[in-house]
Amino acid sequence: MSDMQATTHPDIGAAIRAEMGRQRITMSALAEKTGTPRTTLAYQINENCVTGHNLIKIADALNVKIDQLRGARA
Repeated sequence: MSDMQATTHPDIGAAIRAEMGRQRITMSALAEKTGTPRTTLAYQINENCVTGHNLIKIADALNVKIDQLRGARA
């Protein structure tokens, strides 16, 4: 997957927001941790179209596996 391709999953935004809530991290703090503009992250998360590159950065920043954000069950 190229950096510009979006990972579309109907629940990816909800999963990211839920994990942010569990960790009590704001969108601004997540943006700072990922080095991605807050407006870009908010748009991608709200529209369920996170780029592969940002998904990796978000998972790293939240210290979770990408599959957890995609809704995969272990």
